[in-house]
Amino acid sequence: MQNAALAHDANPVALAQDPALSLLRLLMRQCRAKARLEVFETCRLLLHSPREGAQDYADALLRILGTSLPKAPVIHDLRAQERSFDEEWLLALFAALQRDDHCSATFLLRARLPLHLRRPVGWLASELVQRMAVMTEQNSQD
Repeated sequence: MQNAALAHDANPVALAQDPALSLLRLLMRQCRAKARLEVFETCRLLLHSPREGAQDYADALLRILGTSLPKAPVIHDLRAQERSFDEEWLLALFAALQRDDHCSATFLLRARLPLHLRRPVGWLASELVQRMAVMTEQNSQD
């Protein structure tokens, strides 16, 4: 019975149901243990290095959210069935940015972040969405 549970957890079909969530969890789990950073310095560095990959933007986004929210964002393990509020919020922000829905993106950013962090977090999320789309396209071609 334990083997059946393990097989279910490792089922790639179940994980593929929401590729954005899977990719978000994959990127975010690698940046949990890194040090905190200065928001505007990080954005400046990434702006001058536009070829950086999704992992660098995910690192910056999670680390900034870790300092700006009352509690660090909760990002579940890749195989977790449930979604945290933070995952739902990030996915909603990503979806709004993907469809160029600036009103929804602004609402989501205003709902949780102080004024001085809304623009840099919005920019990081937008850049991450673009890079996640490229990663998804590359994976679908393989």
